[in-house]
Amino acid sequence: MSIDAAALTGRGNYYEDFAAGDVYEHARGKTMEALENVLVTNLVMNTAQLHFNEELAERVAAQKHRIVFGGVTASLVIGLAMQDTGEQAVEEVSLDKVRFRVSVIHGDTLHAFTEVLWKDDSPELLRGHRAVGLVHFRHWGVNQRGETVFEGERRVLVKKRAFSLDGLEAGAGEAAPALRGRRAARGRAMRPVRRVAVKAVKPVKAAKKLKPPVRVAKSKGAAPRKKRR
Repeated sequence: MSIDAAALTGRGNYYEDFAAGDVYEHARGKTMEALENVLVTNLVMNTAQLHFNEELAERVAAQKHRIVFGGVTASLVIGLAMQDTGEQAVEEVSLDKVRFRVSVIHGDTLHAFTEVLWKDDSPELLRGHRAVGLVHFRHWGVNQRGETVFEGERRVLVKKRAFSLDGLEAGAGEAAPALRGRRAARGRAMRPVRRVAVKAVKPVKAAKKLKPPVRVAKSKGAAPRKKRR
């Protein structure tokens, strides 16, 4: 069964459809969940506790709540913009000038906007691709209070309507024998790896035991501290 890939994407998001100065308000919004923030924060081993330590955030954060990891905020905003700006992408070229203006907390709902800064299909910018053009976008995300929480600029190679995969497979097949020949030549020229004796590592001295934390006696008559849910 064959699938027409073009039928799965939009019809108005090719290179020809973008013009400098266009501004898009993307259709969908997304509420930030605790799972998205804490899971990704832990998966990438981000050790900033304000992303996952609620008790600490209640004491020191301005919002009195865990703050969403900026990587999650950026991914969500750019993801909301992808249906309009990324469906016809051939290659993501760069993402820069990233700024996080206002902290995002769990429960905030974000909406995405995009401005087309410029576009260019000069051959020297196309990185070897055919029938594509480079589009420079500025993305920003806004919370439910109208505050800008994220902004950044992204450059992407976008298909033109004339883009086709015809001939690419044949070209790859023609280049394959030459590629195999180069790999074989490199293999013959490789020298054996010289083995290096590894010195024994001295055992690490045992760390000093930490003193137990000092317990502070509760003052008489003090009201019990309320726990926030």
